[in-house]
Amino acid sequence: MSSRIARRPFLASAIFTLLFSLGSAAQAEWPEKPIRFIVNAAAGGAADGTARVLADGLSKRLGQPIIIDNKPGASGVIGLDTVAKAAPDGYTIGNSNLATYIVTALTAKSLPYDPAKSFTPIAKQWTQPNLLGVSPTIPVKSVADLVNYAKTHPGEIFYGSTGNGTALHVLGALFANLTGAQITHVPYKSAPAAELDLAAGQIQMMFSNFTSMEPQVKAGRINALAITGPNRSPMLPNVPTIREAGYPDLEMETWGGVVGPANMPPAIVEKLHREINAVLSDPEVIKKHEKLGAKVAPVSIADYRQMLNADSARWGEVVRRNNITLN
Repeated sequence: MSSRIARRPFLASAIFTLLFSLGSAAQAEWPEKPIRFIVNAAAGGAADGTARVLADGLSKRLGQPIIIDNKPGASGVIGLDTVAKAAPDGYTIGNSNLATYIVTALTAKSLPYDPAKSFTPIAKQWTQPNLLGVSPTIPVKSVADLVNYAKTHPGEIFYGSTGNGTALHVLGALFANLTGAQITHVPYKSAPAAELDLAAGQIQMMFSNFTSMEPQVKAGRINALAITGPNRSPMLPNVPTIREAGYPDLEMETWGGVVGPANMPPAIVEKLHREINAVLSDPEVIKKHEKLGAKVAPVSIADYRQMLNADSARWGEVVRRNNITLN
């Protein structure tokens, strides 16, 4: 009897070891079928474009198709909810970015998922600065000029954004907080629609994504006062950084990354992270991102998580101070 009892722990240990080995082997063979990549934006835009560049390279490295599935709507919530509710087996991943992953979570009154618990951060992919542009109809040539003009014309400066509770709305509110300027928010359905009114003088200023506003600046329809990233852009080398313009606390870059459902196997997360970073080191992939106005920006998973927490804290403070809510 005693020998049987003694053998039980050994058998249990052997069974556990066997199951662990089988699980590790199954994960080592991953992926064995196509992977669905949920993009929470419409086809044809910058978010879709960067996702397709990544999917193409990742498919070649993993040996399986990466199928783009566009699910736009509700400020990115529909796409992220699809990811959150997917099986955590590595066969569904999705894009994330500052606007949809952080700001929407802060400004939405309710969400069908828990932003802090429903996802697995996998990799940071790219960054992109914004531009601060003004209408040619107002006599300002610098950020300092704009602040002075706004203070001497209280209530006469209107700034556009891509909607209530969006990242560009929050950035405009931060500008008002830091400068003391009395400016009024005007929400639009898209950046191009707001920029059209900016060029015509219907609104006087706005922060907009670089890809959208840069052609308008080059065409002379909008005057760019500053770029919000840490460096000047070779596409607009005469436009100073917001730090050079005297407002370092307005420095920000929007970013894009990849997430999966919560509770993904660590081995699959690490493999995805490693392969995504390998794709992003390809010179051709770097060039394709640059053509879309983005810069590849791979970091470790730990740094990616830290960035998410830091952005949530930073923009949460602005949202609460200004009582900003989503449409």
